[in-house]
Amino acid sequence: MTDASGRPETEHEGESEHDKEGELQRALALIEDATIVADASSLILAASENPGGTELVTVRVLETIASRLGGRTKRTMVAPKRPNLSIRFGPDATPEHPAVLLLGHSDVVPAGEGWVADPFSPRVADGWLTGRGAADMKGGIAAALQAIAAVNHVRPDLPIELLVTVDEEDLATGIQAHIASADAAEPGRYLACIVAEPTDMAVVIACRGAANLEIEVTGRAAHAGRPEDGASAITTAARIATWIAGDHERMRAGASGLLGSATWNVGRIEGGHGTSIVPDRCSLLVDRRLMPGETGQEALAQLEAGIAHAIGLLGCTAEASLLMEMPGFETDPTHPLVATAVEALQAEGEAGPIEAWTAACEGGFIARQHGCPTIILGPGDITGQAHQPDERVRISHLATAARAYTRMLVHLHDARATLRTHTIIA
Repeated sequence: MTDASGRPETEHEGESEHDKEGELQRALALIEDATIVADASSLILAASENPGGTELVTVRVLETIASRLGGRTKRTMVAPKRPNLSIRFGPDATPEHPAVLLLGHSDVVPAGEGWVADPFSPRVADGWLTGRGAADMKGGIAAALQAIAAVNHVRPDLPIELLVTVDEEDLATGIQAHIASADAAEPGRYLACIVAEPTDMAVVIACRGAANLEIEVTGRAAHAGRPEDGASAITTAARIATWIAGDHERMRAGASGLLGSATWNVGRIEGGHGTSIVPDRCSLLVDRRLMPGETGQEALAQLEAGIAHAIGLLGCTAEASLLMEMPGFETDPTHPLVATAVEALQAEGEAGPIEAWTAACEGGFIARQHGCPTIILGPGDITGQAHQPDERVRISHLATAARAYTRMLVHLHDARATLRTHTIIA
């Protein structure tokens, strides 16, 4: 039996809408709220602070959960004790039958000070799960795994993958290793990408990228009693920082659209030896938020031009380098992926607003590499809960996210022909 294009029709493609709705309801019935909380708690217990630790223990917990749910796991070592993990359900993806990809990361930011209890001992109270990583993003990963397993139980013919990378919170070496791998070279591998980062149950369709840059200023030391005999690296660094602040204001003045504009921020400045010495060195760490389609190399070139303008004839030299790049993305708000996400959330009693994100995430790498539509959607609040003491997530949001993912996975595969006729903006 074939469809209108002459392609063989699968068993499920010939089903009526009534049958499809029955499959969906059977999958939703398999979502277990308590199991999501238990799995998320196990992941929080597997501390994976970055920098300062490794993600290996978290990956082992994920492998255990995946095995229980029937998934196939594949480790890819990025660095010692730092493996990316791919968890696949259903058949392997092909260009004719691509997978829906859910994307997450296994590392968390350092716990820091100010917690009322051990940050890596998960606590459940008053409808909240508390612990480092509860929102960003071990809760989202646990919800995604429940959804994938539930869909696989009723639709074992659907290829679905959860990719969990290392080092997202620092240098993004995990996603970069994935992009360089043979898997990433397969054309048409992914039908769509859903990043399970915390969005407070909004559908995020646009996300700026990020570039981390370092500037090394070299001056000439001298006695502070005769500073004109030297060349102050700190004074020069201050002039560079002033140029950066001015360029930030210039870009913000031209902000428009969902994402506004690119931004600059000097996050750290360090140099000198003491009050009686003209400083011969100073370094700056700089954050540059990238617009979709903009690259880290372009930001570096812009910074280098600004440095040349700022330092003039002060007698110092300065070199800038690109430490890390995370591309941005933007998906057309009329794309079927976006509509599917909004409908899934609304079916679960959420408003499902469409928003842009001020943070960065690894979805831009997938969108750029594979050309597939990408959104961010997950439990927890990136600004109000993540990266803070007593990080927490609503348990009801964990369950809602799992059910929304379930709805999306079923409907996206049924609408794959329509999805392929649309493209992302950048």
